[in-house]
Formats: sequence, structure tokens, C-alpha cells
Amino acid sequence: MDDKIIITGLGIYCPIGKNIDELTDSLLNSKLGFKKVTEFETSGYRNDKAGVIKELDNINTSTGLRSNMILKPSVDQAIQDSGIFNANIDKSRVSISIGSSLTGYGGFVDWLFKNHHNKEGEKYNSTLNEKMKIDYHESIINIPGTLLATEIALDYEISGVLSCSLTACSASGNAMALGVDTIKNGLADVVIVGAVDPLSELTYMGFHTLRAMSKNQPKPLDNNRDGLLIGEGSGCIILESEKHFNKRKGKKRYAEIAGYGLANDAYHATQPHPNGEGAVVAMSSALKDANITSDEIEYINMHGTGTKHNDNAELKAIQRVFKDKLSEIPISSSKSMLGHTLGAAGTIEAIICTVALHNNFLPPSLNFENFIDGFDYQVVTKAEKKSELHTVMNNSFGFGGNGASFIFRK
Repeated sequence: MDDKIIITGLGIYCPIGKNIDELTDSLLNSKLGFKKVTEFETSGYRNDKAGVIKELDNINTSTGLRSNMILKPSVDQAIQDSGIFNANIDKSRVSISIGSSLTGYGGFVDWLFKNHHNKEGEKYNSTLNEKMKIDYHESIINIPGTLLATEIALDYEISGVLSCSLTACSASGNAMALGVDTIKNGLADVVIVGAVDPLSELTYMGFHTLRAMSKNQPKPLDNNRDGLLIGEGSGCIILESEKHFNKRKGKKRYAEIAGYGLANDAYHATQPHPNGEGAVVAMSSALKDANITSDEIEYINMHGTGTKHNDNAELKAIQRVFKDKLSEIPISSSKSMLGHTLGAAGTIEAIICTVALHNNFLPPSLNFENFIDGFDYQVVTKAEKKSELHTVMNNSFGFGGNGASFIFRK
């Protein structure tokens, strides 16, 4: 199918914006989303801050799990923004593709901790799932990621294909790729791509144990970086075939997904290949899929976690793919503003790229001071307005060597 895949709706619910207007304002004005974590005890960890969303009380879902509560607003926003259900469309031709790393596990583990400590007569100080009025059976059946998609399907009476990608921090990149292919292969006209990862002590503890958590503020791409901070949030993108968009007389088109590439470097459970092998394959494949050269990329939104291994490997990979022209391409890491949202990062940062394209600016990378030894590159340290922005790349690389690169075109 030669039909273009276009983005016709956006929704966001994250530490630097609970809607697209708030997100845009935060990007343009370099607003940080890190707050003190009060949802559980942090005294034993390397840091007491995270990109946490406060005040979820007005969000009602069938489960009450934090993952569902955070996902729902972005999905509702994107669907309303696109207007896809304003026309009389065939809902069996609407698919849902979700990306996440935790799905409902965070709430389930929190439930287990809380109930175990209660049995021992101890207090477990966590408010992550205060409204989770569910028993053991109900909590465990909400672990599968497909149930995140099922709740959306029930809300909007969608009967198309449902799926959930769980490939660590590239999960929502994989979910977008599946959405693109679902349309290209004629299985759907519209795909709702949602992504979510909630704050959980499970991941907080994990990155602390790996010593990948920053002791201060995350400083991606900086020579003195010492790790990341966890973030939480959700994003939703409505993908639609251009033919279907024209047929229903849609009103808004943000960008085209020009191409994507997926890869796995098969190197280590958590560390990327030091030469960025998987990242090279993902970016090269995306360029080939888009049928463009590296010279046409005007900005790269990097995975950029702020860990020693990740930033080095990604910079090496860009050097290799872009023929040693790294210094000519503006780069930044959105994780410097909102933290690492894990499986949701790909979609949230794809939305940031789309907002940047739509409004002609380069998003910033905060806390940058010193260049990493051995690399010549340019970091966007504050939002930079452009007369026109046409083509950008977004990278998402995760545990297990999983990687996804996307190219968005105006």
C-alpha cells in the first residue's frame, strides 16, 4: 500500500504537561517536571525525586490501577483531537496498539507489599494505588498489557485488532511500528497508539540497584552525567491512512511517519553495545524506509538517558550513521525535563517531535554544561525557533538491546 501514514491526533499526560498546550509551553520555556516522591518512602534510595504526576483523583477507570488512570486522559485527548468518531466510521477497522514495560505490575507489586506488611503488623507507606479497591484476583487479572487496550476498546466500542508491546524502553516505538504496519497491510484504517508507564517502587528500586539513578539532576549528553531519574506518564498518537483521512474529511494532520527501523543488538541484558550496533541498524533502517539520506534529518530527539554507557553508545552510533557529521545535527534529550518514562518514552518523545515539527522549534536538553570527551556535537540547550522544520528523527533504545528509530516529516 502506497498510502501515507499520517498523525491526526495527539494526547499527553506527563510531568511537564497534562495536555498538548501545557507540553508545548513547557518545552518552549524549559520547565522541569521533577518533584519529591511522597508516594512511597525514598530515604534509602540515591534520589528522592522523579518525574511524577500529582493529583490523579479525578480520573475514573474500571480498575483504579495507576497505569490505567494515567493512560486514559491522553487517549481521550487524542481521540477528541482527531475527530475520528465524529464521522460514521467502521469501528472494526480501528485498531489499538499499546506500549508499556510495567503495565499493571507496579500496582500489583504495591498491593503485595502493602498486604504483606499489614499481615506483619507494619505500616507500608505507599499512596500509589490508594483508590485500588480490588482484591487479589482482580489485581492479578489486570497485569496483562492487553487489558490496557481492552479498556479503551470497551470505552469506545472498538472491535479492531488489539495488541501490547512489552519490549522495555523501546516498547512504544514497537507499538507505533506495529500500528504503521497494521494500516499498511490493510488490516485497519486507524490505529490508536497508546503508551504508559506508571511510577512504581519496583522500577525505582531497580534503577537504584543498577546504580543507574542520578544522585542529583539528570544531565544527558553531559560529560559529568551520573544517571537518570524515573518518570511516569502516557502519550497517545492517532495514526491514520491518508486515504481514510481524506474520505472522512478530517480536519487536522500533524505529520507523516516517513519511516522507521527496529533492531536488537543481542549484546547484554541491560547495557547497549559499546559501539551502538543495534542503534546503527535501527537508524539506518529508518532512513532506508523513509527513502531519504542522513543529510535530510534536521534534528534528533535522542534516547539520551544520562547514563555513561547509553549516551556514549548512542553518540557513536550517530557518528557512524551520519558519516561523521554529528557536529552538524542539533540533538537533545527530553528525559532531562521529565525523566525516563520507560516503555512510554518512545510515544511521549514522538509527540514532542511532532509538536516541534508542527510549531517549528527544536526542543531543549536541560542541565547540559560540558561535552563528553571524544565527541564533537551540538546540544539544543533551550528551545530554538526555526523558520521551518521538515524532517526529524526520534530514538528509543531499551534493555535487551531493543531499539526503535522513527522519522517524522511535515
